[in-house]
Amino acid sequence: MSHHSQIHFILKRLIEADSNDYGELYAACDELYNVLIQLAGIDILDERNSKHLLLDSGSAIGLNWAALCIKDLMRTKKFVDAIVQATSDLRKSIKGRAINILYVGTGPFATLLLPLTTFYGPDQVRFFLVEVNEASFNCLQKMAGTLGLEKYISQLENTDAAKWKLPSGLHVDLFICEAIQQGLRNEPQVDICLNILPQLPPNSIIIPEEITLQAALINIRERIENKLNQHASNDHTYLLGNILKIDREAIVKQVNRNKQSMERIECFPPTSLKIPLELVKSHPALCVLTEILVYNQERLLLDESPLTIPLELTELGHDNPSEIEFQYHPGKNPGIRFSFK
Repeated sequence: MSHHSQIHFILKRLIEADSNDYGELYAACDELYNVLIQLAGIDILDERNSKHLLLDSGSAIGLNWAALCIKDLMRTKKFVDAIVQATSDLRKSIKGRAINILYVGTGPFATLLLPLTTFYGPDQVRFFLVEVNEASFNCLQKMAGTLGLEKYISQLENTDAAKWKLPSGLHVDLFICEAIQQGLRNEPQVDICLNILPQLPPNSIIIPEEITLQAALINIRERIENKLNQHASNDHTYLLGNILKIDREAIVKQVNRNKQSMERIECFPPTSLKIPLELVKSHPALCVLTEILVYNQERLLLDESPLTIPLELTELGHDNPSEIEFQYHPGKNPGIRFSFK
């Protein structure tokens, strides 16, 4: 079996597997990872391949870490399913030309688009790929040549998507940006969207559609014990409220605020939430919870991925104020900042 056929067979298993079939998902993702690593000739023990790239908009993860994202089972499954569904939806409305897909932060394999080459020909889908990490970009070029994917690729750019200008005349039908960490910290997801979304048609599909951050008080020890004992109770977590929602509307509003300012506004509007002091003793950990609406009804929920496990900000004490202000800061150190009021 050729490498091309082998990869298509693995991807078919991944797509057809039920989201609850963790054994099959693990096997498919693990096999896909190993095949692509071998095909690209990546030395996972080479420390240079693990180095992150520092940008003005955060940190682009190293080649090895980008490749390992394949093994994040539910992340891979739900993003692949969402992209396949979104492309199918676009094919119903777009006639007479190929669907233009812009995918930034591709990593070394552009994994999320590989399934589309199973279902569609290069006259039906066209890829515009952007990757800032040079090591990952070089692997991507090699992979495209080895698997014969050049016929699908209209453009391949080794550049910072947070600063990149789209080619003149390009009509993007589907925009994919998956440069996310839990709590939207470190990686440049938001800055990329602030740059790219204003350049897109208003009817283009965005994946992920929405990223929501919530604040919560958590009893970490009780939460772990409940999970180990497979208890369904959520008494260990008390939701305080939403901190931030990143979707097309939020990005457009932020871009407009920047336009109205003499200089770029470095942070999103703050949100203040009340802290019930009677719960602090039993739920001392202040955390950020991340939920991702990938596309349509496809969601990445709490604990389904390293992206959506709680991010602990601090541990509260009895002398803390009863209100906390949260604010998301893009830039070199992106993430949620908080202060007591």
